Amino acid sequence: MREITPSFFPDLEKHVEGQVLRKTAPYPIQSYHELVRKVAQLSFLNKDYLLFFRGQDQDYQNKAGTSTFYPTIYRKEILTTQEVRARFEMLEIAACKLTEAFEREKLDGRADLRRKQYITWSILQHYGVCDTPLLDLTQSLRVAATFAQMDNKAERGMVYVFGLPYTTNRITYNSEQDLVIVRLLSICPPQALRPYFQEGYLCGTLDITDSYTNKSELDFKNRLVAKFSIPTDESFWGNSFSRIPKNLLFPENDLVEELCVRVREEMISEMKSVFVS
Repeated sequence: MREITPSFFPDLEKHVEGQVLRKTAPYPIQSYHELVRKVAQLSFLNKDYLLFFRGQDQDYQNKAGTSTFYPTIYRKEILTTQEVRARFEMLEIAACKLTEAFEREKLDGRADLRRKQYITWSILQHYGVCDTPLLDLTQSLRVAATFAQMDNKAERGMVYVFGLPYTTNRITYNSEQDLVIVRLLSICPPQALRPYFQEGYLCGTLDITDSYTNKSELDFKNRLVAKFSIPTDESFWGNSFSRIPKNLLFPENDLVEELCVRVREEMISEMKSVFVS
């Protein structure tokens, strides 16, 4: 993917002090109201990009001290070609099993799973079935802030801002920026509840699978616009806002989640049988 050079509001510009953003400490934010205002400034200053968000419990860095945002299938400091290919083989198996499960249940959109691998990969990634070349993002700042605080025992969590191309369809292919963006709300059947509450998107590098020239081209640090740290206690939200309850972000009676759990269990069982034999 192409690397971007974002524009900063004055306080963030001073905080970065001419360094590479991904190597700097996160900009401290004290309240949700402040976070919204700072993101509004970034949106105005970076008109060429649509802003997406990601919440994490901490700032994951590589050995060079750089924030890193690899899709799950590429996560490892040193990743061999054999390991990558093995992960893609597992992904292919999971995709076949998910497609079969959709067919059995006669779910809406099952024909799309056969035709468009990015749709299948998006569901597998969002429901945590296996590693994929896609990264979970959201367009909801409240969702991202909630994830930064969720089950976080530390005093502060992380909210990241990424600049991506403007979306044009439910699956946006941008050859100039070498990116694909999938809007989960548009590709999941109504029985998939989680994407609707999380306002989820999946993003990845276009046409990259198990072969690449430089692994860093797959890292979403290349699209980073800002990184903020926020308090993990309720005072962050103030009197007017609140974090989203966990049972809403991960709602019960989600049929697609049930299917994905079965697919994951089948794959684990099959892997165990292979090792035993």
